[in-house]
Amino acid sequence: MTARDHLNLLTQQWRVIVAAGLLGIVVAGILVLVAPVKYAASVTLYISTQQTNSSSTDAYQGSLLSQDRVKSYTELLSSYRLGQEVATDLGLREDPQAIADEVSASVTPNTVLLTAEVTDVSPERAEAIAGAIGRRFPALIAQLEKPANSALPPSVTATVVQGPLLDPSAVSPRPLVDLGIGLGAGLLLGIAIAVLRRTLDRSVRSTEQLATVVPKPLLGTLADDRTVESVPLFLRDRPSSPIAESMRAVRTNFDMFDFDRATTVFAVTSSVEDEGKSTVLVNLALAQAGAGRRVLVIEGDLRKPRAAQYLGLSEDAGLTQVLTGKADVDDVLQQGPVPGLHLLASGPRPPNPCEMIESAQMAELLAGLRERYDLVLIDAPPLLPVADGLALARLADGVVFTVRAGFTNTALVRRAHEMLETAGVTHVGVVLNRTKDRTDGYYAGYYYAEPDRRGRATPAPAPTPAPAPTPGPRQEFAAVPAPGGEPDRTTPAVTGRHR
Repeated sequence: MTARDHLNLLTQQWRVIVAAGLLGIVVAGILVLVAPVKYAASVTLYISTQQTNSSSTDAYQGSLLSQDRVKSYTELLSSYRLGQEVATDLGLREDPQAIADEVSASVTPNTVLLTAEVTDVSPERAEAIAGAIGRRFPALIAQLEKPANSALPPSVTATVVQGPLLDPSAVSPRPLVDLGIGLGAGLLLGIAIAVLRRTLDRSVRSTEQLATVVPKPLLGTLADDRTVESVPLFLRDRPSSPIAESMRAVRTNFDMFDFDRATTVFAVTSSVEDEGKSTVLVNLALAQAGAGRRVLVIEGDLRKPRAAQYLGLSEDAGLTQVLTGKADVDDVLQQGPVPGLHLLASGPRPPNPCEMIESAQMAELLAGLRERYDLVLIDAPPLLPVADGLALARLADGVVFTVRAGFTNTALVRRAHEMLETAGVTHVGVVLNRTKDRTDGYYAGYYYAEPDRRGRATPAPAPTPAPAPTPGPRQEFAAVPAPGGEPDRTTPAVTGRHR
């Protein structure tokens, strides 16, 4: 991972990291509150050797012997044996090991000074135990180091040089230090969790990764914007937002597709559900209609239609009636929220959606609509769960393939792309939706990307303005008839607010 990848990881997973840091503070705070207050007292001893003569060699060897003994005495200071000696000295009846557990020993580097520190909830008791150690430990050393010839003095002696000294302030807990340690441990845990999640994550997260999975032109990227769920028509309701600008870039790159037909039919689909294909479709339709094109949106997802709901129109009458011969297409077309945009809703849910999509009536319908609109966008079902999406992709001139960043597994995206290739669908443009990478979300959409062998995107030449529509006879489309009357040929009878 590069430095930018690490920065993006921290940016994307900041909630996890902050939550872990707060958790560390909470845990440390609880420990501070419940931990008993302890005090410390210490005693320092000097370890020396008995020298038989005053030669420099003997003095050096004696110094080495003292330093070697000091290492062993640190264990002895917290031993059960010394605990017994302290208990006897102070007349205590508790377990000697409990006394020994309160003692910790340390050696001053490059010296023969040995310090014993006693921690206890009672400052008086800590000082008393430290004093008992100062009295009993030298005698214990003398007993252990006594030579076989009792007439000779011990080879090593311990002498108290300082203490017992009592620290007047509590040594535990230390609120500021403990809270800082808790915060640091929590942040490290959060970063570890974020890295682990990224390591185990098999979803498509960036345009570079997407180019290796689906080597098709990148129409653009749309940043993750939480307001889209409540305001799906962001191009109309939030025209100055960054995501609206990204959608305009998607529309510009979309217009660079080269087809033989003057009018084209596109299926907008995805690998699985909840990737935002319907949101991409309705906003792309708004962008195209805003550029002066005649656009028709067909709600081809007969199982879970969304386009009519997002456009604020009715889905009660539409495609299914046309395909079954119960209605003429002009009778069920609805005027969209902007001029030049119409909707052919799904209509009642059929029991056999795939058979209806693959019927000859569907192919004839699309052939007729090609002559009446500059652009036909079909909201198709996802490719993997059902066969309807692939059937619509084969009927269309091209496919807008939507991939949700950080959501769709790479293997699923690759499988869906292979299905399109197997079906002979070659004109595919990709939209990376809800990316959390701000660079991708706000700038990458301005490039028409044809990945090279290294998976990088190649900027497209500057787009030329779309030619104005050629004047011709105007085709009027009727709205759904209003209850109790004839259909109005000038204003649609089906209205609705955005839900």
